[in-house]
Amino acid sequence: MDAGSLAVMREAIADGRTRDLDDEFTHVWPEHVAIVAAFLCVATQWRVVACSAGGVISPAGGAVSPAVPVYIALDYAAVRVGLDAEGVTITPELWRGLRVMESAAAAALNEAD
Repeated sequence: MDAGSLAVMREAIADGRTRDLDDEFTHVWPEHVAIVAAFLCVATQWRVVACSAGGVISPAGGAVSPAVPVYIALDYAAVRVGLDAEGVTITPELWRGLRVMESAAAAALNEAD
């Protein structure tokens, strides 16, 4: 999945056209559409750290080996601002769903190739 397909998915969900999406996206259950839409609103708001593949970054800022991003979690302050800006009401159910998606997304983003 790339940024372009995420944008298509977000537009389709916003327009209520989930049936128009290709097979990769048709498995969003109706009761999860609001959670997926909310997640897509804030999917760029990650706390990320750079780690050297060798585990060492010099005090001068240079890495012994190339640094790789490690996705820690969503930045909850930024998530709140993003959801407020989109007019999304945060309910306990929505928040729990976002946390589940966050966990799964972090695991996928941090997978080694």
